[in-house]
Amino acid sequence: MGIKNITGALLIVLSLVSIVSQAQESVQVEVFYRSTMHSAPNSRLPGAQITLWNLDEPKLVKRHKPNITGTEKDVRAQVSNWLSSDQGKAHMAAARDSYRGFGQAMQYRIKKVPAIVLEGRQVVYGTTNVRKALMIYRGNHD
Repeated sequence: MGIKNITGALLIVLSLVSIVSQAQESVQVEVFYRSTMHSAPNSRLPGAQITLWNLDEPKLVKRHKPNITGTEKDVRAQVSNWLSSDQGKAHMAAARDSYRGFGQAMQYRIKKVPAIVLEGRQVVYGTTNVRKALMIYRGNHD
């Protein structure tokens, strides 16, 4: 009788530990949106690691390029100098990085934005509300 009670209690404790650890696991969340059309998503939420992909980022980066004018020879020299400067290198890195969201969206075969991808598997369309998407995700995985 004592062994059965201990075994039963141990099973209950292990079940509770499993439930608590699952609740504390961090969910990977990627939000795809356009800042010119959608509200900025909340990037902080307990229990979620959130990556924001603003698909308008390439347009925003282009706005910060220098205005270079002059003869063709002058323009070439100015562009060459700018590209080798710290500011030019930073701009080129930002331009490259700005397209990473499009690569991710293509990888997940995102059909429209806004969209939220949870754990790289489930897509919730039509919202940038991470809490709402997590409720849908957790409802489908309980």
